[in-house]
Amino acid sequence: MIQTHPVANIRPCARGNGEPCSFTPLGRFADKSGKVGEVSVIRCARCGMGVSMPPLADVAFLYDDRESQDFQPDARGLAHRIKDIAFRSQARTLLRQLGTAPGSVLDFGCGSGQFTRCFSELLPASSVTGADFHPDPPVELNDLRYFSIGTAPAHAGEFDLVTAFHVLEHDDDPDALLDRIAALAAPGGRLVLEVPNIDCFWTGLLGPAWDAWYLPFHRTHFSRPALRALIERRGLIVEQDLDICVPTMGRSLANAFGQPNSLAFLLAGILLHPLQWLGEKLSGRPSAIRIIARKS
Repeated sequence: MIQTHPVANIRPCARGNGEPCSFTPLGRFADKSGKVGEVSVIRCARCGMGVSMPPLADVAFLYDDRESQDFQPDARGLAHRIKDIAFRSQARTLLRQLGTAPGSVLDFGCGSGQFTRCFSELLPASSVTGADFHPDPPVELNDLRYFSIGTAPAHAGEFDLVTAFHVLEHDDDPDALLDRIAALAAPGGRLVLEVPNIDCFWTGLLGPAWDAWYLPFHRTHFSRPALRALIERRGLIVEQDLDICVPTMGRSLANAFGQPNSLAFLLAGILLHPLQWLGEKLSGRPSAIRIIARKS
């Protein structure tokens, strides 16, 4: 049975010659929030994009308590130190990809702020700002600039670089969300947009346990054609289209065993990361897609 979605069913399909996506059900998934109930995914047979059901007009209620995996605990234990190392490595990789160090930076949808802080350590701290749902910053950003995304229009055109790591998939209307994100970049500024890849090598092998399904928090599940079409529809110029191997094995294992994520699964994910990277490299189907685009 073909299902409908009030936003996705009127958006032009990336491979539909102007027609909207044609969706079929993928099945039911666990509700990780405990706030929605029955959740499922439908996927376009042409462009591959998936959307989560039921539709949610406003997702803010999912993040009220900062208890989702997008907001890491404020602990300063071994897990936090390991993530610091990983985030610093990711920040250095991003700077190499950009080629030139940006002036003013906004990390939109910064979550726990741990990556934002690590990125700021490679740049003048005063040039890096975080933004998310909440009026007060996460603990990681107590010493950095921060604003609530509700006040984002006041910062239009302010930043040379706007990053949105694993943000677009959290909204039922990524077109409108990308418009809001792009508005924050200065003319000629760049955006770094990264999302999970629905066509990842591990999606089929791990099934519903694959970490990036993460319903109902993940609302849109991007294929590469769908992501590029979204970016180009908004008038942004794609400069780089990159494969990214995001460490997902630890949480996927926790999902498979029906357990909460923990230090043990984090360490297991680290041990399995070379296998994850090899599978994605050989298949050409990465766990995430990163596009660096310029605002014209």
